[in-house]
Amino acid sequence: MAKLNHNLSMAIALLSSILIAASMVTSEEEFMITIPPEPEPGFYKTIEECIEKMSRECGENIVKAVLEDEDISEQCCVELVRGMGKICHDDLLQFYVSLPQLGFNVTHLNIRGHHVWNICISKTPSKM
Repeated sequence: MAKLNHNLSMAIALLSSILIAASMVTSEEEFMITIPPEPEPGFYKTIEECIEKMSRECGENIVKAVLEDEDISEQCCVELVRGMGKICHDDLLQFYVSLPQLGFNVTHLNIRGHHVWNICISKTPSKM
């Protein structure tokens, strides 16, 4: 039973992340996503843990910054840099790229993702 609850919570976290991104790149047409097999064992669990390190509001702000060039709040940068970290940020970019239904340009997404990371590094105070 615990494994079922864990798998369900992981699926919900992944779905939430996908829906945020999908809502920014699709029209109002019906949208279906097929989640590909894990690139390595435990990858989706890592993604779930990464998503849990950031508030939903900041998750949306960061995704919009990557996809739509939206400004990023200082608080969301702090959550990204200090809470989530570079490895999680890069893993989430890899996850989004693995979903061809979203139609991301891999090069553009990686460039924007690294640009957002660099902006957040500059916005994050060295001591809080």
